[in-house]
Amino acid sequence: MPQLQVRQRGEVLRSLNLGRQLSIGRTPDNGLPLRDPSVAVRHAEISVEGGALLLTDLAGSETGTFVNGHRLTPHQPHRLEHGDEIQIGPFTVAFLNEATPAPAPPAAGRRDVQGELAARPARPPLPTYPAPRPPATGPAMYTSFLPPFYQESEFLGRFLKVLESIWEPMQRRQDSVDLHFDPRVAPPPVLGWTAQWLGIPLDPHWPEARQRAWLREAVTLYRWRGTRYGLTRALETVYGLTPVLREDSAEPHTLRVTLLDSLDGEDTASREAVTAFVYAHSPAHTRVIVEWADPPPAPAPPPPTTERPAQPPAQPPAQPPAQPSAEPPAAPPPPRTSRPTQDVSE
Repeated sequence: MPQLQVRQRGEVLRSLNLGRQLSIGRTPDNGLPLRDPSVAVRHAEISVEGGALLLTDLAGSETGTFVNGHRLTPHQPHRLEHGDEIQIGPFTVAFLNEATPAPAPPAAGRRDVQGELAARPARPPLPTYPAPRPPATGPAMYTSFLPPFYQESEFLGRFLKVLESIWEPMQRRQDSVDLHFDPRVAPPPVLGWTAQWLGIPLDPHWPEARQRAWLREAVTLYRWRGTRYGLTRALETVYGLTPVLREDSAEPHTLRVTLLDSLDGEDTASREAVTAFVYAHSPAHTRVIVEWADPPPAPAPPPPTTERPAQPPAQPPAQPPAQPSAEPPAAPPPPRTSRPTQDVSE
């Protein structure tokens, strides 16, 4: 039976029998989930037509789908042959159409490890600005809607200026009311109201960028609440931590969550807060054990380099002064005088 062998950095992650239509993407609802931000939610698809297996690129993104180093045209099926290597993000998927020996199971129970330790800082939020107010001085804008005869009235202009200062901010706020429901650009006081409306907890101690990212992903994460993918994505969204999830058949109904203990900073939360968050979003009826790994050492600063003082540019050699000539200068030629004309009439 045809098989797909998923490798990353030369290590075989899993082997999958291929006998039907299969979707490849980032989320767990795909037949072959590949957990990496560079992989699209629905990246590619393998279909069976006439006994042949066809690979179709569905993303058409900058990452793309490559077969043996050649990029596939989006939405154009490509027939797979034995030994083809499919490159999707950091993953290499080998297509094997011959029987290959199955790897021997480990001696002490089956272990399932998912994820790689990482800690990412929060992106700065998009800048928000209050609605501009009409100018306090100058003619009122509303006078332009009146006939020309009334536009010359100074009293009417001042009267409309009062109404304009009250009504114009309300009109502009109404024109942009849809932006209040977008967590990326909504005013900060609206974030708490949006969280209550959606029924999700929002810690006011989280940085503003984390609050906006959490509200943006809340509806999608409701679908994956209580799953390994939902727990991983929630930790990445709120704390920027990518966990390593381990399950061992020797410890049934037990999930070990390993997190990277990030350095202190404005975007760093306490261990107690992160642990409580893991318990709130972990799968039900399971025993969760949270473990912490030390952060990698910071890279050593480069040794100071002693800069040599800049030397002034080399001056060209001085030219010797011009020697005076021994011969006197030639006298200028005398001016030419015109001869008087004679009168030939005499």
